[in-house]
Amino acid sequence: MRRVDVAAFNVGLVGVELAVLALCAAFGTLDWKLTSIVAPLGLVVIGLAGLLLSRNSTKGNR
Repeated sequence: MRRVDVAAFNVGLVGVELAVLALCAAFGTLDWKLTSIVAPLGLVVIGLAGLLLSRNSTKGNR
């Protein structure tokens, strides 16, 4: 199985999150109170996904 470039994956997900935020702000109303809760949680999820993807596989290496 090919390894995933974790840095590119994380940067891409942060870019998507910022793009969705910008689209919501441009074309509709944006509830900043909700955004102040959801945006940090999204960044934490992206960080956890990066940590999980960066783990070394121990399957079959023993």
